[in-house]
Amino acid sequence: MAARFRFDAKKGEFARAMVQIADPIAYAGTSAIIEAAEIVKREGRADIASAGFSKRWQNTLRVDVYPKRGASMNAAAFIWHKIPYAGVFEDGDTISGKPLLWLPLKSTPQRIGRSKMTPAGYIKSIGPLVPINRPGKPPLLAGQIAINRRGQTTPGKVTLSALRRGNSGKASRLVPLFIGIPKAKMPDKFSIREITERAANRLGELFVKHLKV
Repeated sequence: MAARFRFDAKKGEFARAMVQIADPIAYAGTSAIIEAAEIVKREGRADIASAGFSKRWQNTLRVDVYPKRGASMNAAAFIWHKIPYAGVFEDGDTISGKPLLWLPLKSTPQRIGRSKMTPAGYIKSIGPLVPINRPGKPPLLAGQIAINRRGQTTPGKVTLSALRRGNSGKASRLVPLFIGIPKAKMPDKFSIREITERAANRLGELFVKHLKV
């Protein structure tokens, strides 16, 4: 005995059924991407903080989700850092000087205003630097620091105000500020890539969590 069945769909009925299925899938997929992106941003910024970097460094780790609004079957997240050279601290790198790399000494103020202390920034904001060549040792760059009537400076401190006074014609002496080295090895300090991979591995779990059918 044989039987034949036939279904006659009304015009547009199949398309509407597919839309009804696609909507919750798109919502679940987009929501999973959004939650994974938030995990990366939260854990990534915590990772940067644990490496000893400032709030500014933490907050410039960004995560953009596409589309900006609504749900999509092709939702995606883009993780990036607003500071362009941040990748150096993800993978580590060797930075070479041209011909020397001038690094501030531990006693040197690390910033001038909002900018990092560099020889060029020092010369522009405070005054000239004097080279000190040391046979068999890395050279130094020194600035003028103010001294008191006894010919002394504040013990253990090199302040911007004392350096500015030293370049204003007041009594001063030379103080080393920068050391010149051919190259410096930057160790890897961030684990953003690993954090992103862990979040990506959770997408299936997050998709099921947000799927509403």
